[in-house]
Amino acid sequence: MTQRYASYGFIGIVVALGLLPVLSMVAHTFYDAYGVTLSHYKVLFTQPSLAGSFFHSLGLGVFVATLTTLVGTSLGILFSKTTLLYRTVWVLLLLIPLLIPPYVLAYGWYTLVGRESMLGHFLFGFWGSAWVLFCVYLPIPVLLTILFLRQINPKLEEAGLLICSWYGVLWHITLPLVKPALYFSFLLVFILTVSELSVANFLHFDIFPMQSFIQFSAFYDFTTATVYAMPLLVIVLVLLAIVAILLKQRPLALKSYRYPLIFPFKRMQFPFLIAIVLLLVLIIGFPLWGLLVQSSLPDFIQALKQALSPLTHSLVYATVGALLLVIFGFFSATILVYEKSKGWQLLDFTLLFLFILSSTVLGIALILFWNTPYTNFIYTTPLIILLGYLSKTLFLSTKIIQIKLSQIPLSFLEMAALTGASYRQIVSFIVLPLAKDALFISGIIGFIFILRESTITMLVAPAGTSTLPLYILTQMANGKPSTIASLCLLMILMVLIPLAALVYYFKRKKVHHDSM
Repeated sequence: MTQRYASYGFIGIVVALGLLPVLSMVAHTFYDAYGVTLSHYKVLFTQPSLAGSFFHSLGLGVFVATLTTLVGTSLGILFSKTTLLYRTVWVLLLLIPLLIPPYVLAYGWYTLVGRESMLGHFLFGFWGSAWVLFCVYLPIPVLLTILFLRQINPKLEEAGLLICSWYGVLWHITLPLVKPALYFSFLLVFILTVSELSVANFLHFDIFPMQSFIQFSAFYDFTTATVYAMPLLVIVLVLLAIVAILLKQRPLALKSYRYPLIFPFKRMQFPFLIAIVLLLVLIIGFPLWGLLVQSSLPDFIQALKQALSPLTHSLVYATVGALLLVIFGFFSATILVYEKSKGWQLLDFTLLFLFILSSTVLGIALILFWNTPYTNFIYTTPLIILLGYLSKTLFLSTKIIQIKLSQIPLSFLEMAALTGASYRQIVSFIVLPLAKDALFISGIIGFIFILRESTITMLVAPAGTSTLPLYILTQMANGKPSTIASLCLLMILMVLIPLAALVYYFKRKKVHHDSM
């Protein structure tokens, strides 16, 4: 009974901290000095520029989502179902653009092709924004496809091999079973693309989130900025409804088969290896080379000295935020896996909703909710920043830990309970030790995503507070190209160090396991 009440209390805290600011923001748009009104929404239909930016965002989202889904699903099948050499290495390298801030990649391409060249004309506008976002979000369908493929019962494919070739099995059995991954990839990349602000801002492409951000930051018009955010909120809710329908048709199981069926892949090894290397050079190597050419070791050292204070702030916020994500993520995952509280579905919805919600919308909601005389102890301190990070990134930490918890046999917990162990003892001596790898992964991933975050920090950071992403964006407006390139390289280094630590940890653990 105590455990159930604790779960209800935790769900209430997460929902209150995440959903109440958004609901309060929506309610704010229906009131003025005279009471309830819809007059604020007239601006959506009287500003001709809004329609253009809205359709720009939709077109960009559809294009990027379609391209990443097609390419990413193909790569996911290649990495999961074939004997391609160094598959884990390719997946890890493909993850790098997702972990690097998008504007860093955009600036890397700018340093490489410039503004006045023929490629520079393509870079600034729709095509450049689409290309950079394709590079950033390509890992999402790759990872989702790998996750879905590992849930396919290998016996189904083995039965298919009795009557047809592996090509036929792949086309008629494997691909239909992995079809939900295509839908989820498309929807997730679409909403993330529509919500992404920094790339289109740097490459001068007019998108809808920019309209809300300008009203808030330039004109201090909170009401209009909130109204401009409503179409994005509606899009998120519609996509969540579609995801709910898809999940109802085929629930996503987080358990995977240990020995999936692998198709023979000898004749095409070399051509595909060459293609993957060329793709990685294109999406990672070229922009990184542009930054390296623009910078030098003295420039890097000077930029590091100048950015020492915001870098320190970023590291402190990322460390504290990652610790909070591990704690909250573990409790959230426990509730979702064991489903012992009736509110677990509301918790699951809240986490996903906040994750795909535009950072601009979330930032405005946090400001409107916490900017009161009674909550200034949060709004005027770094607590508001940590709250924004926690709301935005908790979904990732929860799902990482949830995957691991779902793989722990329930019989372990039941046998412990039969011996008289309390819930606290079961968690402390069984669940936590078995889930420590997932806790470590969620902490590292949370650290990286908090370290790279810029939009929420830009909106809610108290006066005088700066982080490395904010310092880089400020320098992009009026700094020296060599300084900006050095700062971008510093940001990449800050992302790669924890990623390398994660790889080293599991490599060392594998070596230790093999030696026993």
